[in-house]
Amino acid sequence: MGQIASILDCERVRGSVSASVDGELSEVEAAGLEAHLASCESCRLYAADSAETARLLRGAPLEQLGFTIALPSRFAVARQLQVAAAAAAIAATVGLSAVVGTLGSARTTSGDAQALAGASEPIALRNPEAELKLLQRATGSRSRLAIHARQAL
Repeated sequence: MGQIASILDCERVRGSVSASVDGELSEVEAAGLEAHLASCESCRLYAADSAETARLLRGAPLEQLGFTIALPSRFAVARQLQVAAAAAAIAATVGLSAVVGTLGSARTTSGDAQALAGASEPIALRNPEAELKLLQRATGSRSRLAIHARQAL
């Protein structure tokens, strides 16, 4: 158990070494790192190598390229998906509005418009026979579903 804890401790400390080289550790974290480095030879060597590598990299001259590098935007794909989703939503809304508007205008007659204009009376059913047929179909399909459910049990 002690060996596993020390391995995990060393991994955590090696993660802190990079932050230490960049000067990103708090005073408490730096004190914990120094305490571990005082007792662990392999982590001390790792910290020295990391510090040397950082020093060499910082001291190296910048390389000048003879060509430009164009990096794609990280959000280009996400933005395209957002635009496509918005376009699909608008198309669906317009389509549904057209369908609903067509259905509503097919059922609306001049008598219905007059009944709606004088809203003092309750509005009667537009087409009682058609609505009765719909109710009968719905009731029939509901009873068929109940029969199928009983058979499945």
